[in-house]
Amino acid sequence: MKRIAGYKKIIGVVCLAIGSVILLFLLSEKEVHRNNAFTRRFPPHPILKKRDFELGHNSYYIAGLDRDILYLGNPTTPLYLLKINLSSKDTAQIKIDIKKSNLPFRNIKFRLYPPYFFMMDGTVPCIFRGKINEWIARPWSMDATFFDVAIPVHSQRLVIRSFDGNSYNTILGIMDKDTSTYVSLKHGILEKQIDGVFDVDGILTYSSEKNLLSYVYYYRNEYIIMDTDLIVLKRQQTLDTVHKAQLQIALLKQGAVTEMQSPPLVVNDNASLDGDFIYINSNRLGKYEHDNMLDQASIIDVYNWKKDSYVYSFYLYKERSENINEIKINNNHLYVLVGDRLSTYEIRNRDN
Repeated sequence: MKRIAGYKKIIGVVCLAIGSVILLFLLSEKEVHRNNAFTRRFPPHPILKKRDFELGHNSYYIAGLDRDILYLGNPTTPLYLLKINLSSKDTAQIKIDIKKSNLPFRNIKFRLYPPYFFMMDGTVPCIFRGKINEWIARPWSMDATFFDVAIPVHSQRLVIRSFDGNSYNTILGIMDKDTSTYVSLKHGILEKQIDGVFDVDGILTYSSEKNLLSYVYYYRNEYIIMDTDLIVLKRQQTLDTVHKAQLQIALLKQGAVTEMQSPPLVVNDNASLDGDFIYINSNRLGKYEHDNMLDQASIIDVYNWKKDSYVYSFYLYKERSENINEIKINNNHLYVLVGDRLSTYEIRNRDN
């Protein structure tokens, strides 16, 4: 009987320990998404939903807009684009013809700069260019430099995110091409806090309206506004108060390679720049916001970077349990890739 009683005590202690761990985990998860240091403003009816497009796959990304035509790429069918006519609601598949296809492609991405499209793979590295409606991709730049993000800002210029082999840091740069390709890496734009790789990770976006770029850090409350020469115009903070990235990093090979040891605290999930306004998707709850709100909706915060001001926020309510994959704002319209569909909205409330 004493032995049985001892086993019961041991089992009780183990159960209590497991319960305590689970409780602490749940509390820490809630804390990750909670920050009572800021309060959002939610005006009534800031957006109006227009339409959902069922895509059939959840791996699409936004390649670009050409007037009322939206183009989506998909890594599972890397040489095809999905063309969506936002006026007529018609869709069509476009097959890209490549004039040099014997390369070891691993990560093809398309970006539009009307009347051109760019097909890029920074792991090769290579960039092809062609004309929209002809859809023939011809070599534009080969073996210039490796990159993981590239955005065309001119018919002969791309802004890229690359890796500096001297400092072992992530860095932004410019790729120009007239008769030959010239790459210029710009030090000092992305500010290192821990390792210069994970801690500076973020979202690079472009606004054709003002010919400007933004870079929004994932793990800190900061975004950068730049011109297409990568001259910094503004460094501003979001509503959140996490100024330093909360990461656990392991250094490998004498600091040349870093590895993330645990899931990071994500402050900003997605972003899109549109003229004087930048829209940032956050999964962090502010003061007075219900704990279950993130199960019901995604939060978009709107900032006027030119006025150094927070403007307002709005909810994108979830019809299913998916989170946002990508957002794009253009000409007072919001395009959201969420799960396996594209949702379109009209932005009705924007304080200038």
